[in-house]
Amino acid sequence: MRVRPATERDLPALAALAASLQGRDDRHVAYLGVDAADIAAELADSTWERVGVVAERDGELLGWLIGDVDDEMGRVWWLGPFVDTGADTAAWVATATALYEAARARMPGSVGEEEFAVDERFTRLIDWAIRAGFDRDPGSHVMNLVGSVGAPTGAVRELASADHEFVAELHDQLFPGTHTSGRQLVDGHDGSHRRLVLETDDADRSVVGYVAVERQPGGAGYIDYLGVATDARGRGHGAELVRGGVAELERIGALGVNLTVREDAPGVRDLYRSLGFEVERTVVPLRRGFRLS
Repeated sequence: MRVRPATERDLPALAALAASLQGRDDRHVAYLGVDAADIAAELADSTWERVGVVAERDGELLGWLIGDVDDEMGRVWWLGPFVDTGADTAAWVATATALYEAARARMPGSVGEEEFAVDERFTRLIDWAIRAGFDRDPGSHVMNLVGSVGAPTGAVRELASADHEFVAELHDQLFPGTHTSGRQLVDGHDGSHRRLVLETDDADRSVVGYVAVERQPGGAGYIDYLGVATDARGRGHGAELVRGGVAELERIGALGVNLTVREDAPGVRDLYRSLGFEVERTVVPLRRGFRLS
């Protein structure tokens, strides 16, 4: 078996192999779609050529592993490993280990935090990652919108520069250590990544929450973050922000809406369920060098 850096000419084969496995619950990896064209688009939108390797034998692709690196956070999100050895667990472990060691050797020295995220039924990878020194954190439910959430009332509007400080601070307070900092969140407002806020008539603070949504490379709509200030909860603001986020995704042409919510946040999950979202799968994060509270 030979392990080498991935190149642009490998992209169609990488997407095809991943697509052949992504539809299986016991081989599903988070952060990627299930269709080969969508996977190729998502990879092209990442830092895959920096930390990406393939395993092959006699020119035949055996597997691949790619790291999506955030230099500012010093973190890598591993996409894969995608290895198809059927029922041969030993061969899977040997190939996955070779890929991981080669990919990790290519990581920048500034990266000290790593994460895999897979369907909870992908026990082969979960067990392998734990043996490699990763810790299993609470999982997240992947939820899809079925039907309509209804129209927003009009109090939800686009993020403005005057909102940046409040939204960034609220985000860092609610989601410490997550994959997007508050500054990255407010600076990441563009044609595909939309940030909306909810205004109220409160004389002391007109903005009480935000929602971050994204039209992903494959066209799917994704609710990335939802945040409401602690002292403004219990008034329906979260539901109103979700309605505004879904309306914005529809406006920019997203096809369907999905999201993830931590399994240890039943109140948030119940909010989404009340709006018509249903659980598709539970994703398990495996982390090395950091934990999320």
